[in-house]
Amino acid sequence: MNTSSRRVISLLPSATEILCGIPGGKRLLVARSSEDTYPSGISHLPTVIDPIMEFTSLADIDKQVSQKMADLGTLYVVDKQKITDLCPDLILTQDLCRVCSIDLMTVERIAAEMDPRPVVLNLSPECLEDMLSNVTEVAEAAGLHANGVEYRRGLEKRIGRVKDTVAGCRQTTNAKPRVLTLDWVSPFIVGGHWMPQMVDLAGGVPLLNPLVVDENGHMRGDKAIKVTEKDIVEAQPDVIFVAACGLTLDTLRKEIGALETCAEWQAVRKTVPKIVLCDGSHYFNRPGPRLVDSLEFIAGYINDIPYLIPKGIAYEELGPLTQH
Repeated sequence: MNTSSRRVISLLPSATEILCGIPGGKRLLVARSSEDTYPSGISHLPTVIDPIMEFTSLADIDKQVSQKMADLGTLYVVDKQKITDLCPDLILTQDLCRVCSIDLMTVERIAAEMDPRPVVLNLSPECLEDMLSNVTEVAEAAGLHANGVEYRRGLEKRIGRVKDTVAGCRQTTNAKPRVLTLDWVSPFIVGGHWMPQMVDLAGGVPLLNPLVVDENGHMRGDKAIKVTEKDIVEAQPDVIFVAACGLTLDTLRKEIGALETCAEWQAVRKTVPKIVLCDGSHYFNRPGPRLVDSLEFIAGYINDIPYLIPKGIAYEELGPLTQH
């Protein structure tokens, strides 16, 4: 097959970012998820997967997710006919989180009924090394091997820069900030997989989701873990990064404002010195190339090294708790 004619459908935003980050990959994309908002220049492409829910509030959407998963087993609807009509050679999907995209079995079933049958590439990273491997896998499947090697090398160089910078900081102080990352705040859910790993690489101590060594020798956290305000207070974090899964900074800011009278949230606010709101829609939760941006941000913030923080990354420090 002529690699320049390969047609790729991506069913999740992180895969789209990987493909489009590899030089020459963006032109191969023929369809996407409706949740794809990055990079620019793909909004004209047809969408073949849509969520069946719309965001309402932090607490309500958590209840909706539980109910829909119990009733339907999925939060997404896939346009099988449109996928078939587009005749893809490659479909990018995942099997890590059924809340994040359609399940792998459904995608494989659709592909099995197509002629010719497209390749289904399952991207389910649990740590930064897995994400880098995904870059290689996508590049190989898309016929962009050399470009993929170069792109991955650039990401690895940036990760190495963070490690070297943090190592330099440790030469002047042994104190490590105690860091908690939250994927959700109503209820409280601690970020898992790559999040504890990134805190560790950034020079912090990841809290409430300890690091483990996987079968490949890579450090990672467990799945996201639900905790209480008592757990958070007793962990004594120096800083909390709130990166609610799928929420932009603007949406998160409004939701946090609505929680200011909540007793559980007040308990956390009163005891944690710094709470930072982050864009979980584009960074932190999306296991694509911008995890490296997230790593640079965490390292720059907790070590007070401004030049490490990528330009344009959205975040906001919460001020003092307003008394009601």
